[in-house]
Amino acid sequence: MPFLSSLKNSISKAGSTKLFLSLLFIIAIVLNLTQVLDTSSKQHIDKAFNRALITFSIAKTLNGVISVAQGTEIAIQPAGIGINLTPGQILDPVNDLVERFSWIMLMSTTSLGIQKVFLTMSVWPEFSYLMIAFLALGLILLFTKTRKHVHLRILILRISLLFIIIRFAVPFSGLANEFVYRMFLENEYITSTKTLETTAQEIGQLNEIEQYSQLGNKKNSKKKNSFWQSAKDLYNSTADTLDINKRIEKYKQAATETTRHIVSLIVVFLFQTIIIPLGFIFLIYAMFKYIVNLNFKT
Repeated sequence: MPFLSSLKNSISKAGSTKLFLSLLFIIAIVLNLTQVLDTSSKQHIDKAFNRALITFSIAKTLNGVISVAQGTEIAIQPAGIGINLTPGQILDPVNDLVERFSWIMLMSTTSLGIQKVFLTMSVWPEFSYLMIAFLALGLILLFTKTRKHVHLRILILRISLLFIIIRFAVPFSGLANEFVYRMFLENEYITSTKTLETTAQEIGQLNEIEQYSQLGNKKNSKKKNSFWQSAKDLYNSTADTLDINKRIEKYKQAATETTRHIVSLIVVFLFQTIIIPLGFIFLIYAMFKYIVNLNFKT
């Protein structure tokens, strides 16, 4: 009969709801007491925070050496004509990108620091004890068949579920963050940071070479000009011109490499500090909305 079939389905559904909620409450109590999830999540968030600090340091170092390169002038005298060049100006657009990248990394580091604070708050002992009390009471109410105080019973079950969401949102977000990083972002992060470190060292070496050349030119300018000195200066100026072309090519290569890997690192940290946390906030909102609308007809 349709009535008996509907009643059977309702009883089956009610039994499934009880089983699911009871298992959820028990698992939440165990995780809250052992704090295994919190310890693992804290380690992952600490690693992400350290990665952000390292990358922020690389960005500031890169910004510094590029600024020095932009301000370094090279004096050459081809055919006796004095010319001052600043090949480091090729890096001017890249320096703007690096400065913006530094701000992004500062924001990412701050975001991860806030996640660490939220994780510490979620394991606050008083909050944990209160949650365990509600979950234990919720377990008792799940298997209580009395029809009295139905509204109070529903309210306690809803609060218990809200406690679970608030308690484990940050730990699960940290684990999800680390999972996405390990699966899709780790190789890109390692490659890009190593390349930017190498690029910063190369630009720093070019700056040292140019500063040394400037000192050499100043010393030579103080010497008395003679026929042999003039011939030597002409030869050196020709060699300097060729050498400057090589440096310009190196600056162009550094600009290309820096731009590509900075963009890659921006993607990595936007995922870890904005996209995934925002995804969890949306998920929490949806779960809150769902819990508020639950009737708990068990």
